[in-house]
Amino acid sequence: MNIEFATCSRKTAFEYIQKVYPSIEIKEPMISELLDLVEKDIIRVRDPYMYGSVIAVIAGNNYKTENKAEIDDAIWQLKENKLI
Repeated sequence: MNIEFATCSRKTAFEYIQKVYPSIEIKEPMISELLDLVEKDIIRVRDPYMYGSVIAVIAGNNYKTENKAEIDDAIWQLKENKLI
């Protein structure tokens, strides 16, 4: 059994990502696609205090392989905004 410290709360995920990048002013539109997936519990953002200072995501309760394209789009948005 694995216990993961990750959130499916949009607000908490945003706060976690801000903690990973304290020197960058992150606005919600910059990561909106990722936060939409978090809110739907398709993915979850891990707590950076537990797992180190990187954006780390895991599958949420509503994850399906059909979500791969949406997840890829969210990752591309992070790349476009130079967050990864």
